[in-house]
Amino acid sequence: MTKNTRRLLSGMIAVAVLGGAYAALLLHPKEEETNSTPFEELVSMDTDDLASVQVTLRDGSSFTMATSSDDSGTTYTMSGAAENDYSESLMQGLMNAACGISARLVEEDCADPGKYGLSAEDDTDTLVITGTDGTAVTLTIGLSNDLGTYCSADGGTAVYLLDSDTAETLTQAQSYYRNLTVLGGYYSLSDELKSLTIDHMDDGTVVTLSARDISGMDDDTAKAYSQYIFTAPMSCDADDSELSTGLLSGLQSGLTAQSIAEDNPSDLSQYGLDDPIRIAIAASSLDAAILVGDETDDGGIYVMKEGGKTVYLCTASDYSFLEEDWNDWRSTNLMPCALSEVDKITVTEGGETHTIDITHVESDENEEQDEDDNTATLDGEDMTDDALEQFFLAITSVNYTRLVDDPQDAEASATVTLTMNDGSTRSLAFTKGGSREYLVSVNGGAYAYGVPQDDLTSILNALTTGA
Repeated sequence: MTKNTRRLLSGMIAVAVLGGAYAALLLHPKEEETNSTPFEELVSMDTDDLASVQVTLRDGSSFTMATSSDDSGTTYTMSGAAENDYSESLMQGLMNAACGISARLVEEDCADPGKYGLSAEDDTDTLVITGTDGTAVTLTIGLSNDLGTYCSADGGTAVYLLDSDTAETLTQAQSYYRNLTVLGGYYSLSDELKSLTIDHMDDGTVVTLSARDISGMDDDTAKAYSQYIFTAPMSCDADDSELSTGLLSGLQSGLTAQSIAEDNPSDLSQYGLDDPIRIAIAASSLDAAILVGDETDDGGIYVMKEGGKTVYLCTASDYSFLEEDWNDWRSTNLMPCALSEVDKITVTEGGETHTIDITHVESDENEEQDEDDNTATLDGEDMTDDALEQFFLAITSVNYTRLVDDPQDAEASATVTLTMNDGSTRSLAFTKGGSREYLVSVNGGAYAYGVPQDDLTSILNALTTGA
């Protein structure tokens, strides 16, 4: 290759490189200048001075948010919509962003706005931000790239580069602001729940749960019981831990939807809401019911508030508790109570009956009752505090390990009966079951519970120690 040829090729390569660089500059106008240009304020006002923001998106949709302020604070509303249909906190996010908009100047007097997607022929997003004094700023938003999003103000020829995150905040669709809380607000079920009824689980079981009233209990008595009790399909204590991580956890999450399926539906059957599962919830500031319909193929489930007009699409896994066995949320403890509630305990086993009489020592009005103030006699002989404590602990620690599929009546081999201070009685009756197991009847019912053999042994041993 001759020297002239090599020079010619080198020149062609240099031209190509320079051409590529020039093309890149055309694709990213004023990139270097933009990065070094200071921000300019396009909108700057206090939130109290903002009256409304009208958003018109490039798809042709349009909506307006308005603010109003008084001594109680500032509220945000969506024009033409019911108050609870839209989330005030999400609307506040747009209004706050609209009060302070800054951008870098790209071109002060742009002759070709089309290269920024800002010509009259381009599809653009437009915001009209109006203050309480009637002044307004119109912001037109065009193309985006790695540097940001181009915009202009009030129809001027200056082009600015807006932070893309800010641009995204300003141009969300109206549906983004919809309130997705199924009941119209947030309720903490673990703190506020008073009662809950599921009219049928997937297997048809009706479940009713109530918060226990502990207003008349002293601290020791309240600690002996679960926070919640089941009243259907039978009366029993709930296992607070299992309940909070099962039913209540799922339902709490399920009260917030993923999206809106339809407003004012004319046909509920397409969502399975013509024959739904009904969950009634009563809380400190709530008395409502939600209706649960069909699941979708992609992990959703249709839900709506009873009496409401919106069908929500929620996450199906949040409602998986409807498929569970409600017994998984029951307390396994068969005799929850406090010693301060008990007047007498009778144990019958092997033809012998032993009686423990308990005396509760009255405390001063300003002092709480202490379990150590109780005294007792076993068959007329004094029991030590430790013996009484161990014996009572053995009784109140009887926990079932299984539920009997077909409970039967049987003859008891041992019975423990508690006579309460109000004269009522509670009882546990034991009969031999499988290997190292007893079956237990609670309060005269069928022998429905399997318990370890050691549970009865602990009671009888504690009785012997007390003697």
